[in-house]
Amino acid sequence: MHGRILIVDDEPIVLEVLTEVLTTSGHDVTAVPSCREAVEVLARAPHDIVLCDIRMPEMGGFDLLREVRRTYPSTDVMMMTGYGSLDGAVDAMSLGAADYLMKPLKPKEVQARIRAVLERRRLEAELESLQSELRERHHVHNVVSISPRMTALVSGLRRLALGNDLAALCGEPGSGRSFLARSLHYSTSRRDEPFAFFTAGGATVESLRVDLFGRRTAERKLVRGQFDRTRRGTLVLRDLERMPSAVQAELGRALALGRYRPVDSDEELPIETRVMVTLGQRPDELLAAGTLHPALACLRDAIAIQVPPLRERSEDLPGLIAGFLRSFGNEHGIALQISAEAVERLRATGFPGNVAQLFAVLGQCAALSPRGRIEDDTLELTLRQAGLAGQSAWAPMAEHLGDREKLLVMRAVSRNPGRLDQAAKELGISRTTLWRRMRKYGIQLPAAT
Repeated sequence: MHGRILIVDDEPIVLEVLTEVLTTSGHDVTAVPSCREAVEVLARAPHDIVLCDIRMPEMGGFDLLREVRRTYPSTDVMMMTGYGSLDGAVDAMSLGAADYLMKPLKPKEVQARIRAVLERRRLEAELESLQSELRERHHVHNVVSISPRMTALVSGLRRLALGNDLAALCGEPGSGRSFLARSLHYSTSRRDEPFAFFTAGGATVESLRVDLFGRRTAERKLVRGQFDRTRRGTLVLRDLERMPSAVQAELGRALALGRYRPVDSDEELPIETRVMVTLGQRPDELLAAGTLHPALACLRDAIAIQVPPLRERSEDLPGLIAGFLRSFGNEHGIALQISAEAVERLRATGFPGNVAQLFAVLGQCAALSPRGRIEDDTLELTLRQAGLAGQSAWAPMAEHLGDREKLLVMRAVSRNPGRLDQAAKELGISRTTLWRRMRKYGIQLPAAT
């Protein structure tokens, strides 16, 4: 990795040697004998790294460090000191220096330390790019909302994004509650802070308490829990009604007080996290049924958003399909399409698993469509395998077996483009038998990639 580097030192021999070493390594190097000249160079062109001696006449190295950190925060500064003491280096690091080098300089060490700083810069830029993409992808304005109910829901989310209120996203599994919670987070002022889901799963009460609240060890060290790890960010408590009653009770007290206590600790810590919960029904209904612990009565005051099931937002189906195709295509580097017949079949299909099930079906179809186009026959087979095709309950057993065989052959052939021997081996049949099955079901041979 190469970078643009500015060297600042009042010793000509140091400038000469460093320029030769770093230029030989492929870096774009500028060398100046004073900090004031360095300021002028930076004003004309941005640099990745400034490599500056601490002891400089007139304007010192620390002065340049402060100036660069204030005016060019994206530029890293590495300090050099030749006085055999770490005091100056420690001061430099406290002022924001990226690293320091001790004189006399060793060329290999200089090259290695420069590479390390440039690699860190690359990783930070990549992380920022990914975070920016994540923020954009999950922003509320990307929620498909053609249907009246989703339009009203998005309006509610936009209002929620302006505050820090406790929020409850209620609805059937697979309806998009978790996606909407993430969208809400990335639409708030907390978007650059930590975000996490917390799910009970099959964990024990004790492990859930530690994971949520943390623990104070016998050595007085604090094992961080989710409330600490997501401080100033957002924590989503998924399927809260499924959590053990004891955890619900402790959580309810913490939310009501705005403070929580780590396990085995007498100290209470403030909740600085925005909390959201996902529920199968509205909080008041679950509290009345006894599914939620009475200590969670504070959820009655939470802003509840009712997420409609897919069957009640049919107008959004084309937008959801288009969004999936775009996302899948970007992730796999293909232009994924779908036939009009397949779209109509999806319109006529009931999805008890809601949006999550729709996307699972589309993902399966995409995997079975090596040419990048989901056709009606591929979709029909996938729906039957998922038990979603209306005729599958009355189809004769032979038809079921034929469908199953065709789907298995399609999967094997699509996974092994141009390698029928491997596909046949995967199916446990001969190459000749595989050809016969392909002719029987009209399966085309995909092009090798």
